[in-house]
Amino acid sequence: MFEDEAREKLRKYIALTESVFRSMEVSPPEDSCLRKKLEETISLSRIYLGDSKHYMEKGDYVTALVCIAYSEGLIDAMRGLGWLKYEWSLKG
Repeated sequence: MFEDEAREKLRKYIALTESVFRSMEVSPPEDSCLRKKLEETISLSRIYLGDSKHYMEKGDYVTALVCIAYSEGLIDAMRGLGWLKYEWSLKG
């Protein structure tokens, strides 16, 4: 039962995160050091998204959920700083 529920949550979270990456608007800071950090953090968030897919395919749902949560947390933090604009779409 846990595996079915975890797999469905993962599919939803992965789809939502992919949707954000497709639709987000980037508002980079003027400071070049901060701009570089933004680019690195977006890249890291994408890596965690990919890791989540990898672990889901392997059946390691706990690690996959941790990875997608970290990916979402990174992009939420960047939105909180005003560097990204997007809406979470519950339609997935």
